Amino acid sequence: MNEKGARRIPSAGPSITQAEIDLVSQAIKDGWGSKMSYYIDIFTEEFSNYIGYKYCLPTSHCTDAIHLAMLTLNLNPEDEVIVPDMTWVASAAPVIYVGAKPVLVDVDSDSWCITASQIEKSITKNTKAVVVVDLLGNMPEWDEILDVCRKNNLFIIEDASEGIGAKYKGNLAGTFGDISLFSFNATKLIMSGQGGMLCTNNQDLYNSAKLMSHHGMDKPKDGKGKYYWSDVLGFNYGWTNIQAALALAQLRRINELLEYKKWLFDEYQKRLSGIPNLKLSPSTDNVDHTYWITTALLKNYGIKKEDFKVMLDEYAIDMRPLFYPLSAMPPFKNYVKKNMRDQNPITYELSDYGICLPNGNNLSEDDVDYICYHFKNALGAS
Repeated sequence: MNEKGARRIPSAGPSITQAEIDLVSQAIKDGWGSKMSYYIDIFTEEFSNYIGYKYCLPTSHCTDAIHLAMLTLNLNPEDEVIVPDMTWVASAAPVIYVGAKPVLVDVDSDSWCITASQIEKSITKNTKAVVVVDLLGNMPEWDEILDVCRKNNLFIIEDASEGIGAKYKGNLAGTFGDISLFSFNATKLIMSGQGGMLCTNNQDLYNSAKLMSHHGMDKPKDGKGKYYWSDVLGFNYGWTNIQAALALAQLRRINELLEYKKWLFDEYQKRLSGIPNLKLSPSTDNVDHTYWITTALLKNYGIKKEDFKVMLDEYAIDMRPLFYPLSAMPPFKNYVKKNMRDQNPITYELSDYGICLPNGNNLSEDDVDYICYHFKNALGAS
């Protein structure tokens, strides 16, 4: 077992092998000029094959991909987009970027994801789309959500940035949306420091997003036409060849990375399962959870997430709190009612007591022993 303060156990960390080092080194050496997009193109092709969507657009961040998805919908100020209240802020912020209104709804107590019933009761004549988040490696009841969205002609944006590799009834996360989105930032299962992907089977949506992703410029055909000409006002959302090379090596190891996350969850489960009224990373029967991050609720112990983090900080363990409700944050105050804790009780309870255990890809059994020892002590359950 580690001695107190021997080294800090971070909340996250990548798995870097010789495969990543070799591909990135190669990209640094030859990924220029005529090969300026070589690794981007290969990664895009292999990612498209993995997910099974025909059109995939790499972006510098997943937030950029979500922004582009919103832009393709041509939303007006009165238009509404339903978003789960329990999610990372980037799932909802782009709704405001484009001038539309986010409608923040509660989540399911078992999956922590948005539900069909919450979507259905929030639909108005102004509802145009729903952002469905595959939260923390988990997934919602997609069949029910698809039924409601199809019945009401709602566009589905699937934020699968935390769910890559998860499955609902055998179907991969990211294969349910009209547009699906992925993240490759430094904490994700597949990581490249930063990066994102917009995926769709709709060529028109893809072309629209692609045009806006690079200053609204389209390449001249056969060398003819105007260079540096913007057909629309666009953005600078391009990715780099070097990051793509890193992500490519990670994608080719995805099964290994998924196996590690399951191993880590099982190790936590073995050591913490004896603690009364403590449940780790809840899921449902239809979902193959990736356990991208192992979570726990401390409600029955009356310990708030911020206090628990401080308790573990003393032993150099980075125990991250769960997300805050979006509806509690100042940027969303003009889009919510005053009684959001009453309106979205599950979200607020999860946020009050939810914590994320360290999930780095380089944790050993000794590290897990150390984490769980101090976890139990902090709960008074040792």
